[in-house]
Amino acid sequence: MKRTEGRMTEAERATRKRPGAPAGTATLADRIAASLPSLSAAERRAARALLARYPTTGMETVALFAERAKVSAPTILRFVAKLGFAGYPDFRRALRVEMEAQTEYPLTRRQAVGTFDASRPAAFSALAQGLVEAVQNSLAMAGEADIDRLTDMLIDERRQVFLFGGDFTEPAARHLEFHLRKMRGRVRLFSQALPRRADELAELRRRDVVILFDIRRYQSDTTRTAEVAKQQGATVVLFTDQWMSDAAQVADIVLRARVDVPSPWDSLIGLIGIVELVALSVDARKWPVAQARYETIESVRAKLLR
Repeated sequence: MKRTEGRMTEAERATRKRPGAPAGTATLADRIAASLPSLSAAERRAARALLARYPTTGMETVALFAERAKVSAPTILRFVAKLGFAGYPDFRRALRVEMEAQTEYPLTRRQAVGTFDASRPAAFSALAQGLVEAVQNSLAMAGEADIDRLTDMLIDERRQVFLFGGDFTEPAARHLEFHLRKMRGRVRLFSQALPRRADELAELRRRDVVILFDIRRYQSDTTRTAEVAKQQGATVVLFTDQWMSDAAQVADIVLRARVDVPSPWDSLIGLIGIVELVALSVDARKWPVAQARYETIESVRAKLLR
């Protein structure tokens, strides 16, 4: 039976995502990450085990969760209590709410929030505020250490860089590819066609970088691409949403963005914000070498366009 709002625990209400809710609404993954400093060593192992296979591990029994985290069952229960839940059932219900949010798409979001009247000034104002918050929160979630680590990889031209975006996220992948190919060579987009992508994946060498983009209504072929790339020895980087694609389970670096705004449609603006941040970081480190390359590109461009 569906629980009523009045019967929800405080922790569950705080975690619940409403369609069209402000982009700053915290997910349970956010709360877990924020809680790490206050946890014991064993509880941190539980938290990291959950985040590594989020939210799948949390939907298992206490015993299986404990086995995966290599801690005791009482440790799992203490960890859940520190997150603010009355018990493990409440914790799992909160995870199910987030799993439902992962499957939302324009039709279901419209049904949940009713008619979006974009002709009203209030709708424009709400969307504008939502877009600003999506960028701000996405950039806030991008850890400095992860950006620095990714930058180190991208300025190393011994590494090939492959990028792939899904049906909706391909523009974000192409945007990053545009910036990178101006500053370095050996940057390619994976093909959308699976047989050709298989050929491209076969070319991967150890230490190459594979950058994938995948947000809710996640594409299974993106996760499989991540798995194959990992098996080939490549470093896998994932740009995803606040709920995290299954590809996060094999990714070496995960950069999360807010995608929900006051609209039936998810927004790429948070992802693009992180792409711009990565491009700026690479430019700052690569420019002394990349300047000559860029000057050559501009010279060739002038010859083609004259």
